[in-house]
Parts: sequence; structure tokens; C-alpha cells
Amino acid sequence: MNYGIVAEFNPFHNGHKYIVDALRNNGENTVTAVMSESFVQRGEGACVSPNERVQMALSCGVDLVLSLPVAYATASAERFAEGGVQILGSLGCIDALGFGSESGDTDVLQECARFLESPEFAPFLEKHLSEGVSFPVARQKALWDMCGEPFAEVLGSPNDILGIEYIKAINKNGFNIKPFAVKRIGVSHDSKDILEDICSASAIREMMKNETDFSKYMPKESADIFSSAIRRGKALWDFSMIDKAIVFKLRTMNADDFKKIPDVSEGLEYRFVEAVNTSVTLSEILEKVKTKRYTHSRLRRIALNAFLGITRDDVCDNIPYIRVLGFNGRGAQILKDAKNKATLPIVTKSADIKSLSNDAQKSFELECRARDLYSLCLPVPDVCGKEMTDKLIVFKD
Repeated sequence: MNYGIVAEFNPFHNGHKYIVDALRNNGENTVTAVMSESFVQRGEGACVSPNERVQMALSCGVDLVLSLPVAYATASAERFAEGGVQILGSLGCIDALGFGSESGDTDVLQECARFLESPEFAPFLEKHLSEGVSFPVARQKALWDMCGEPFAEVLGSPNDILGIEYIKAINKNGFNIKPFAVKRIGVSHDSKDILEDICSASAIREMMKNETDFSKYMPKESADIFSSAIRRGKALWDFSMIDKAIVFKLRTMNADDFKKIPDVSEGLEYRFVEAVNTSVTLSEILEKVKTKRYTHSRLRRIALNAFLGITRDDVCDNIPYIRVLGFNGRGAQILKDAKNKATLPIVTKSADIKSLSNDAQKSFELECRARDLYSLCLPVPDVCGKEMTDKLIVFKD
């Protein structure tokens, strides 16, 4: 069976290895990952470059790595899931989508997705949104009102939330892909806690920042790649170093400019303009804009998307191509199979983009701009053009 996953691998740790191994089932199955490249959903730069994270994944059991376009990688859970599912479904040969889950109950998550998609849900949601709470809180309360605690409880768990969004995206696009929840072990997503040899990617990035040993919490191959990047000044440990650049960009924008950014609605553009005009740091801006209704992560993504120049137009209904970042021998077989089944062009080198649609070229230009900005964030900055000059990674098993 061919499994797909959607991930950031920021960095690839023992928890990721556990999920990949569970899906591979002692090598009987293959795993294709759709991975964020330079920037991630938390509204920051990835800890190391796409190439290094692809190497981590391929050295730890993933067979094929595909790119998640930056306009989806830096988006809400719904759009993040939509982008990943579109790519996996369009490949034409993915049988199931695996994902980490706090509950580990695929049936419950499918039922939750059904409730959220039903027309009866909207009035419950509107009721709680009118109370001024954030969308995630309103949605959880609405599901509680509609069907009770067992279902609403999963909306308090970040990986279960993503799992539900994957299921909704599969249903929306009509893909013949089976969702499969793998029960997470150890600590929760973004937790700073540590349990034996399992901790979150956030905790590992904190260890990197504090120069403490993280090797126990990552597969050896992944830890070696990460350590090498750190030694060479190619690991991003402090994204705040470009906060001034982001503030500068925000100061060039008016309300109409903000209104074009994904996730800006209900007059949020005016709160941003006022905050930018009365603040000198990014954290000060975000604190002034924040209310009960808008989560910090949503505001951080808005600021990052503004910095990267991502607008609503860039989050198109359909992803224009499938871009390959790396593969091993089994991944090569998946691509061979996909050649006759894929419903989107499969891109293995940047030159391929020139023959595709205007939407495809625009999407790749955005990816290149994001990578060039990311390159400037590194302790030892990279030159421009890495997105076009980095070679496809072919991993020898």
C-alpha cells in the first residue's frame, strides 16, 4: 500500500520516525511525504533548508518527498491540509493518508468531519462566533452543542484537528484515499515537555537555541544532518533576527494591502494599520492586534504572508503542479507509476516550470522569492537562486 503524509519535519525527530515506521509496516508499504519548504505553519522560517530536511526524511524511511507550496505551508490548518491532500490525490497512486493523532481513532475523526461539513453545524458556529471568541474555540463549543463531549474533545488536540481537515479535504476533492490515524506517543505537539526519547520539534529547536544536546530525540541520521547544518551556520535558530525587516514591510502597507492577505477579514486590516503606526517591534504589533477572536498564530502567519508577498490570489483553488524534492529506489517506482496516473504535471527540475501554465510559473516565482528571503535569515546567509540551483536528491538505500 502507498501511504501519504503531510509534514514539516522541523526537524525530523523520533516521533516522526515512529509514524513513518508504523505506516511502512516493516517495509511492506511505501511512504510519500508532502513537505513544507522554507517557511512553516507557525509563521516562521524552517529550522534548516528544504534540502537538508529532505535528506533527513529519506534517510529515515520516507520514500518520496514532494513540495507543499509556500502559500499553503504558511496557512491555516484547513488550507495546509487542502494543499497536501490535493498533491497526494493528484499523484494518482496514493492509497491512504497517514497522520499522527492524539486520539488515534479514525472513525471518530471521520464522524467529526461529517458533523463539521453538515448544514446543521453553521448556526451553532455563528452563535459562538458572535460571543467574540476565536474561531477554534467557537468551533469546539459548537461541536459540543451539536453532538457532545466525545466529539468536541478532539477539536482541542492540534493533530486531531489536522486529521479532521485532511478528511474534509479528501471528501471535498473526491479522492479515493483512506484516512489512517496513527496514535501519537509521548508529548503533545509544540510541548516543551520531554518523555524518555520523545519530545516535540519545538523542544528540539529550543535545545538547538540553547546549545544543549538533542541527539537522543532524533534518529542518528537526522541528528547528524542537523548538527552539520548548525556547525556550518545553516540552521535558523532565531527567526526574530528579521523582525525589523517584517516591520519595515508592514509599514509600507495600507488597509487595502492588508485586506489582500489571506486570513484578514472583519476589519482586521484596520487593526493592523493602527498597530503598525503606533509600534516599533513585531511583537508589539501582534500584541496590539490580538483579541480573543484572533489567535497569535493566525496573526503571525498574516505578518509572514505580508512579508513574503503572499495574497489571496496566490491561494488558488487548484495547485498547478506536483514538485519532486527527492526520492529513493521505492520512490522512483512511485513516480514511474504516477507518470500514467497523475492529474497534474510532475516537475523534477526547475526548467520544467517554463512549459507550464501562467499559474504554475507564478507559484514557482513565489517559492523562489520565499527561498531567497529565507536564505537571508540564516546565520551564514545563502546566495539567491537556491530554489533553482539545488539539485534533486536521489537517495541510495
